Amino acid sequence: MSAARSSIPAPVVATRRVARWLDTLGVSPMALDDTLAWFNPMWRVHQLQARVVRRVAETPSAVTLVLQTGPAFPALRPGQFVVIGVTIDGVCHRRAYSPRTLPDEPGHIAITVQRQPDGLVSTYVQDSLPVGSMVAIEAPSGEFVLPAALPAEVLLIAGGSGITPCMAMLQHLHAHAAHTRVTLLYFARSPVDRIFGQELARLARQWRQLHYVPVDSVANTAGVQLGQASGARTLDLPMLDAACPNWRQTVAYCCGPAPLMDAARALWHTEAPHGTLHLEAFTAPRASGDPDARHAVTLRRSGDTARFDAAGNMTLLVAGETAGLSIKHGCRQGICHECTCRLTRGTVQDLSTGQRVEGEGQPVRLCVTSAMSDIELDALNG
Repeated sequence: MSAARSSIPAPVVATRRVARWLDTLGVSPMALDDTLAWFNPMWRVHQLQARVVRRVAETPSAVTLVLQTGPAFPALRPGQFVVIGVTIDGVCHRRAYSPRTLPDEPGHIAITVQRQPDGLVSTYVQDSLPVGSMVAIEAPSGEFVLPAALPAEVLLIAGGSGITPCMAMLQHLHAHAAHTRVTLLYFARSPVDRIFGQELARLARQWRQLHYVPVDSVANTAGVQLGQASGARTLDLPMLDAACPNWRQTVAYCCGPAPLMDAARALWHTEAPHGTLHLEAFTAPRASGDPDARHAVTLRRSGDTARFDAAGNMTLLVAGETAGLSIKHGCRQGICHECTCRLTRGTVQDLSTGQRVEGEGQPVRLCVTSAMSDIELDALNG
């Protein structure tokens, strides 16, 4: 990608070689990182950091942070995510965001953070993270990306802050494959809540191959009751047929709240079972089981055994925390795998896929898993 570094700079390669050599002498590579950080935190080559250099208000509830990355930050593919860590009251909290490169600013990326109800990190970013702050940043990851051989047509479906990976794809396609036909369906509560609204409208005027369909609707929105969405436009077969008649044969990407992705998943299942639909979410799915059901959980970690009950409408992480346990975790979104345990007995539901998972040593992520029976777990990360 033109704005991303396509190779690792020689000084970074040399520093990592020194770190490996020091490791053979019993010196932790992180010690070298910490030494480099005394001179410049951007010089870290293992525990990477980035500096907030600019803040841009996108909507009343969304802000874009422009981040300066260090030389060790790898190349970025449009649509990937990065995990950002911010320290709040002495504790590092990590969340995943979809960045985009800035063609006119090499060595910089931009992430957009939307305030979430009761969101600790999003509230902190909105209210308390000033320009000049340092944040932890991990290497880009994720498979929600365009194929190497770009198709002739692409369908993008976004809801709310789910526009961020789609925007990275749009910018790449416009710059490097402007002949590609692109349809963008973008759901937002209202025009004022539409992130990048003016930029998208301007891009649609300039780029004839882009068919931009903004949809003002609270349907397919997390936290909205069925009665509140009555009469609201929703993702359905008539909308898809009108916006992108060839959608069944078109490579499609959908990112947004769980109700939107559930609707897309159902449409492709019934109408295009052989179609290609990629899904991505940056908010943890919610357990929807019986709140009155109680399942006994046994968690073994570091030689200790903890026991607690998990309601059917709680993730295992929340149930453990509610019982007063301190459970190692990071992103709370099923991405960083810090809370992964091994299921040794019982049945759970993976909320990110909807699948039932049986015992016999299957790995499960506590932050996106709910109990369906009494279960036993072995912690993998302490």
